[in-house]
Amino acid sequence: MATGNIRSGKRNYAKVTSPTTGSATTSAATTTIAYSFTPSTLGPAATSYKIVAATTAGAEKSSTTVTTTSGNYTVAGGGSTDVKVAGINYNGDGPFTTISAALAIPFVYTLQSTYNTNGAYTVAAGVTKLAGYVIGAGGAGSAGGTGVSNQAAGGGGGGGGSGAIVGFKDFTVSSGQTVTITVGTAGAGAAGNASNITVGATSIVTANGGGLGGVGGTASGNTNGAGGAGGTGGTGSSNVDGAIIINGIAGGTGANGANADGANGAIQSSNSNITGEAPITAIVPSNNVYGSGGGGGSGSTNNTGIPLRAPGNGAGGGGNGGIGNTSNNPAGNANAATGTGAGGGGGGGEGGNRWGQGNGATGFAGQVILYTA
Repeated sequence: MATGNIRSGKRNYAKVTSPTTGSATTSAATTTIAYSFTPSTLGPAATSYKIVAATTAGAEKSSTTVTTTSGNYTVAGGGSTDVKVAGINYNGDGPFTTISAALAIPFVYTLQSTYNTNGAYTVAAGVTKLAGYVIGAGGAGSAGGTGVSNQAAGGGGGGGGSGAIVGFKDFTVSSGQTVTITVGTAGAGAAGNASNITVGATSIVTANGGGLGGVGGTASGNTNGAGGAGGTGGTGSSNVDGAIIINGIAGGTGANGANADGANGAIQSSNSNITGEAPITAIVPSNNVYGSGGGGGSGSTNNTGIPLRAPGNGAGGGGNGGIGNTSNNPAGNANAATGTGAGGGGGGGEGGNRWGQGNGATGFAGQVILYTA
């Protein structure tokens, strides 16, 4: 039992004896710890207790004063953390007892900025970690092939592929460092360009753009042209431990032959979060922004006005392919639609006949989403 603070008529100037046992735990995705400890029964009684969270090197990160021997406390700052507790009375703080050593506290990230064009960020005071998503630009769709009037149709152009998505977290930085953000420009008659993050002189993440769709085949005599292949999906890379890489999706194939439909693009999806103690929610498949372009439809080979041939639909941010033309609608929707979301591929152009073929469309630029902790 703890003794009083007056002994033989004299004031006892002793401080509180440190707690005897204790523990502190945290779940994988929170900075709140659950603590408990047993006060000492020796020496003066404590009126309150001080809980300190410190780095393993001893630097204090945060502290709080409590009056209960168990409860919850939210720690400031992530990383390996020692949790200590001391009793307090009117003589001051007593000695500390470590109730948990090297406890893994996750870093809490906030959005620094979403970059749709090139930019730079100077690491602010107090920031020690970076996380983010890097998205390569979408590739362009290609034109449909040339047809032969009233005999054969050119193949529809292939849709552009979507750019890769790379996610990373817990990359260590120092105040004052320069983070250079490169956002890939959209493919226009070409593959999409890569997006990248470089810290100082070190490239840490690259998401390559989607490929250019194939040109639709040219008709010859009564032989229809083959549909152009969809552009390949972009690839990604990172030297950050635990990074996730979601390769891009190939564009839809253009229509083969006369009176045919183009193939659809595909949605770029993944169930993966960025790995680590505090996951940053995956940006796919939580929405359908990301995807490849659809292939172009073919033209009609006659003048009877058959229904327009359907283009491939652009999935996610991919543009639709061009609609095949007929005698009732010579223009059709010959030119495909541009990608509509970051990294989306452009649609393929419709295959030609006597009224000419359609052009492919450009992809959509990439994007970089940067977080700091």
